Amino acid sequence: MHPALKLLTGLAATVVLARGASLHQGQVMMAELGLSAATAMQAQGVMDGSISFRQPSGLVARVARLSGTADPATRAAVIADLKRHPGIADAVWSPR
Repeated sequence: MHPALKLLTGLAATVVLARGASLHQGQVMMAELGLSAATAMQAQGVMDGSISFRQPSGLVARVARLSGTADPATRAAVIADLKRHPGIADAVWSPR
């Protein structure tokens, strides 16, 4: 087998395996991050909050998009708590 063909076959296999693992484990990871975000919101007294990790582009990322009725100090406290979480890259409060 030609070395370039071996390289392309290995690359294709890696992409397929990585995508499969991402689809399977990604949902579990996002559920765990969502639970952490919900816990942080409830700890600060935000009972009508919602959490999404889906970005405006439609892709899923480790950035929590939060919404709900809360004063600016509460919003800042929730965001600060989530930024300390090891699995969440960032958190932003979005209007409903």
